[in-house]
Amino acid sequence: MDNKILSQIKRSLKVFADYVLALILFFLFTMPVISGVKDNPRNAITYLSIVIFIILFYNIYVDMRNIAFKEKRPQYNINPPFYKGFIYGLMGIIPLVAIQIILIMIKVPKEFETLHRRLYQGFGGPLYWISRLLGDQSVHYVISFTVLAFIAGAGYFAGFKDFYLLNFIRQKLGIKRKEKKEAAKK
Repeated sequence: MDNKILSQIKRSLKVFADYVLALILFFLFTMPVISGVKDNPRNAITYLSIVIFIILFYNIYVDMRNIAFKEKRPQYNINPPFYKGFIYGLMGIIPLVAIQIILIMIKVPKEFETLHRRLYQGFGGPLYWISRLLGDQSVHYVISFTVLAFIAGAGYFAGFKDFYLLNFIRQKLGIKRKEKKEAAKK
């Protein structure tokens, strides 16, 4: 592990890769959801978007936490700041934001405006529910990508401070971990 710019770009592209994975999952489950819900597919897609976003959140959070665990080790001599995950997140969303802006800026004839809207809505699929909360305008699809940078920052900060989110939730809810049973009782 080093602190070269190419290594940092490679680590920041984990955010991009996690988003692409979530986007693929979103596309895989979109048609069954739309087919299953005839009455109001917009709400169904919003709920699907929330579920895919939870998966996306987990992937980015864990990836950035693991990167922070590695980078703060003394043998690597990187000495990262606690906010480096946010920077990785910003670097990781640059290609996503660029693609989204290109999709939004494409000029189409009047009869293809609905298809055009579905294109940039589809690309922002895992973040669709955030865009709807913000107002469902084209600019909101670009703004919603900043959430990914904050998730990356939170995951990195958690790794930097040795914070385990699931253990914290279990502790606050009073859930005790199951003890491992001895495999070979003789």
